[in-house]
Amino acid sequence: MYVSRAVESLRVDPIEGEPVDLVLETAPDADPERVAAAAAAAGATVERHLQFDDLLISTTQDELDALCNLDGLTAIQTGNVNAITTVDDVEEDLDHGD
Repeated sequence: MYVSRAVESLRVDPIEGEPVDLVLETAPDADPERVAAAAAAAGATVERHLQFDDLLISTTQDELDALCNLDGLTAIQTGNVNAITTVDDVEEDLDHGD
């Protein structure tokens, strides 16, 4: 499963109780309702269902480990990935060819 750099950095050094919005990308064979229920059981709030059966959730940084271990996901990214407005905003997913 892909975990974005931003999510991974929050996962490594979380601020307890600090809120974060995430996009959970569900696997093609996953049941989005089951993934939503598992995310809720892990302490997240499902804010809305997105296209392609993905989910926008809110949680706290200290709950990221549990969410990264959910079955039925192909990726976890920050919710801000949907609000890209400048070149600097895409930095998280750029490949600089290093």
